Amino acid sequence: MIKESTRMKVADLDPNEGQLGWLPKNPRQWTKEDIDRTKRSIQEDPDFLEDRPLLVCPGPSGRYVVFGGNLRLTAARALKMKDVPVICYNLDVMGPEEDTIRETIKRRAMKDNGSFGSWDFDQLANEWDDLPLPDWGVPSWDKSTRMELSTRGREGGEGYDEFVDKFKQKLTTDDCYTPQPVYDAILKWVRENIPGVNPAKIVRPFFPGGDYTKTDQYPDGCFVLDNPPFSILADIVRFYCEHGIRFFIFAPSLTLFTARGSDVTYIVTDSDIEYENGAKVRTGFITNALEGVRVWLCPELSDAVEEAQADEDKTKQGFVYPDNIITAAILGKIVKRGISLKIRKESCEPISESDSAKEQGRGLYGGGFIISDGAAAERAAAERAAAERAAVTRLLLSPREKGIIERLNAADDKFYHYAEKGPETQN
Repeated sequence: MIKESTRMKVADLDPNEGQLGWLPKNPRQWTKEDIDRTKRSIQEDPDFLEDRPLLVCPGPSGRYVVFGGNLRLTAARALKMKDVPVICYNLDVMGPEEDTIRETIKRRAMKDNGSFGSWDFDQLANEWDDLPLPDWGVPSWDKSTRMELSTRGREGGEGYDEFVDKFKQKLTTDDCYTPQPVYDAILKWVRENIPGVNPAKIVRPFFPGGDYTKTDQYPDGCFVLDNPPFSILADIVRFYCEHGIRFFIFAPSLTLFTARGSDVTYIVTDSDIEYENGAKVRTGFITNALEGVRVWLCPELSDAVEEAQADEDKTKQGFVYPDNIITAAILGKIVKRGISLKIRKESCEPISESDSAKEQGRGLYGGGFIISDGAAAERAAAERAAAERAAVTRLLLSPREKGIIERLNAADDKFYHYAEKGPETQN
């Protein structure tokens, strides 16, 4: 590998936004406080960047892409620095050596991310999951990982942590920050597709100072349509299901399947919603107002949300699970292509990890479902209709997972026999 230590003008450097087809967008996020802390570090110790230069490689149009040190580049720009020390990796090679250099760059891009900022698990699940992330110190998503979504873009005022503290004191509230055009588009879809929704009895309990557990705010025939605090989503779903309150609530797409309920339906839209506080969250929905359907890929709702705001889809798949395993991130690739799919409750079972992925040191980000062969065939057909599959490694089902599928197949056989023949005569 040929690399060179030199200095480059800050004006010639671009952050990694995925402009190189083989290098996914930097999955690290940071706040204004992180940038200020890095600026202070550079000012207090002028040799900071000399000891830790930026890692760059040639990009399009004669510019250079920073694959290691995007936060330092941001701080350097804020300090109005003219140039910075860099290590430039040469990509002007051909054959196997080029592939080796690219893999090295991807590995070092991930290892270079330090303790500042927070992981964008959506980016990790969608664009970096073909790599052994846990081996490099990158955490797999699990139920103990709190995704700090609601503070992005907010400056001043009461923050997400303050609202979470309120939840601990039974003041279960959060500022939902939903843009009105987006809410109106979702409300319209709900009224057209969910029976028995009275617009005059829609309740929005999630606001500063509110408490969703106060049952006197839910009159008979009411319907909750709101964006709840994601940190306590599972508790909210459980509360509504236990109290028989019908709801249709927002949920982060990546962790859509983690809020469990026996009568809930997960609606996959893979909608990139930019909330009023600046947060950009890939969003799906959960409801208990639909019978018999566990998972619904709904491109119509996805289109409605997209039409309500200017947005672009940047998703791409780099890792393929067996057809019998689904995650919200996987299904998001299908729904964005306008393909509908419904999966029955009896045809799936929740899982928190994939055995074959675990053997390779990779987590099942956000959990998922294992589905029957019949449902898997429908999913595969939908996937083929959505896009041609990439030439990637396909994982295999373990004996344990195959055993689950056999039970689900039996439930499917019973259902379809009943649907075709009708109820058998009882003797």
